[in-house]
Amino acid sequence: MKSSMLDRITTIILLLICLVLSVVIIARFTGGSSESGMNQPGMQARSNESSVVNVAVQEVNRTTFSRTTTLGGELTSEREAVSITSTLSGKVTEVFVTEGQTVSKGDPIAVIDPSTAGSTYKSTTVTSVMDGTVYQVSAYVGQQATNGTVLATVGKTGELVIETALSERYLATLHTGLEASFTTAAWPNEIQRAVVTHIGSKVQASNRTVKVILSPSVQDDRFKEGMFVSVTLITEKLEDVIVIPSDAITTYLGEPVVYIAEGGTAKRVAVTISVSDDNLSVITSGLSGGEQLITAGSVVEGSRIAVIKEEI
Repeated sequence: MKSSMLDRITTIILLLICLVLSVVIIARFTGGSSESGMNQPGMQARSNESSVVNVAVQEVNRTTFSRTTTLGGELTSEREAVSITSTLSGKVTEVFVTEGQTVSKGDPIAVIDPSTAGSTYKSTTVTSVMDGTVYQVSAYVGQQATNGTVLATVGKTGELVIETALSERYLATLHTGLEASFTTAAWPNEIQRAVVTHIGSKVQASNRTVKVILSPSVQDDRFKEGMFVSVTLITEKLEDVIVIPSDAITTYLGEPVVYIAEGGTAKRVAVTISVSDDNLSVITSGLSGGEQLITAGSVVEGSRIAVIKEEI
């Protein structure tokens, strides 16, 4: 009897505890839902605010596009040179010139004595056949010369030119008159100008290059024949074209696209690329000029944007 009464009391206590716990749990859920509902507008506001993408833009313009390549070259001289030769056989008894000496036509170069053992003949003076500079002296006193022996080389030094070699793949756009710039090892920070004046008539089989001669715009007295130069040659030049940074181009479904800023949102535009270099691309369709091209900022079609930087 007492056991039955104790069981009933225990059961009632457990029921009361369950009831209280249920009320507490319901109250917490109800309050949490209300709190959540109150916070939803603020969360939505923050979500909308965070969805705005900061971007940099650049106005699309028409300009000149130049494609360049860098080459090594050497300063050489366009010179006219002739060999002064002996007109008879005999011993060289006198040499009148040294290398680098300036001579005029008719100046003596060397004396040849045609005498032999038992026979004496009049010596002959060999003279220069032109005005110029003695590039090389081959004769020496005591030399036994024959008819046609080279005694010296005399020539006229012309203007310095740049000689270089260009890959044959550039031949389609290479022509005389193309502009270039160059620097020397001695003055690497001084940029000089030059222009293509001659293109070789054949491609070298060993390295598939063609000889190119450029004429410096200024004949600087500091330049010396044989100096190494670094040439930046304009291999292609397009006028009045749409040029944009290559980094602004991405792909969508495998096709090149760009994004422009329009009405506070990003708009995707399909483009056609003509030519490109490491930094710039020429666009032939999709852009006409005046658009605000997005150059920085991760956007997709319809992204809300805020322009924080306009590039020039």
